[in-house]
Amino acid sequence: MNIKLDLLKGYVADFVNNHIEELVLDADTIADTVAICLLEEIQLVVCNKTYSDFEVVEEIVTLF
Repeated sequence: MNIKLDLLKGYVADFVNNHIEELVLDADTIADTVAICLLEEIQLVVCNKTYSDFEVVEEIVTLF
């Protein structure tokens, strides 16, 4: 147990929590970007002809 690290983590978490409303973030844009990247990765897995059906499903589950 590293007390200094635990205190730092707590401070950072509290700071972000207290200032999150001040940040100018577009949550929809961020979510869309993540979703699109994930879909692109899934497409690559599905198009990979070297994977068996089981491997395709396993890779997709791993991505999630």
